Amino acid sequence: MGLLNGPPVRTVFVHGRGRSGPAAWPRLAELDRPGHVFLARTGAADQPERDADRAIEALGGRGHLVGHSYGAVTAMLAAQRRPDMIRSLVLLEPACYDVARGGRGVEGHIRGMAPVFAVADDPQVDGEEFLARFAAGMGAQMPDLDAGACETIAARIRATPAPWEVDLRTDTPRLVPTLVITGDETPMYAEVAAALEAQGATHLSLPGTGHRPQDSDEGMAAICRWQEEHSA
Repeated sequence: MGLLNGPPVRTVFVHGRGRSGPAAWPRLAELDRPGHVFLARTGAADQPERDADRAIEALGGRGHLVGHSYGAVTAMLAAQRRPDMIRSLVLLEPACYDVARGGRGVEGHIRGMAPVFAVADDPQVDGEEFLARFAAGMGAQMPDLDAGACETIAARIRATPAPWEVDLRTDTPRLVPTLVITGDETPMYAEVAAALEAQGATHLSLPGTGHRPQDSDEGMAAICRWQEEHSA
């Protein structure tokens, strides 16, 4: 939603560790709205703090911010850094584990993934092996990718710190209207949502939408509705 006879209010989308740019948001990219900006992390220089600055810059004024999975970490950093620039915040399956330390799901996930990040700088572990370890730690299947794609995605993951190592303010929902959407299948995301809900966020559970609720009709509608409610 934009201003009358003015440029549209922007929405910046921050992807997770997998697909990048518009490819990470296929349903939303299909809307082809002029105010939609799909941030793309590109390499080692794009740490979460730098990405947060890039997201704020991409807003081009006071706009909306949407983050998925690891991208939700970047989105929260941006919101706590410049709440005056953000009309609303949507976090999808947020990997913001720092706000929910002590939760059984979060701590179990950290125990499983810590050994993976411990070899992130090991040159003896190639991209394919690293992704295989990453998938196993997540309890997921190794993605069917060619060697080049494996190296590209592995390099993007290895260039960023483990999500639980990024310091986040739990009071972010008190600074910016925050909607947390989960697929209601993974305890760690539900624990993050509960921690943020306790600070004033709205939590929407969409069972059956998996780790990508933004690809569902319900998820898309919820994002658009939240932004319309906070467009003033």
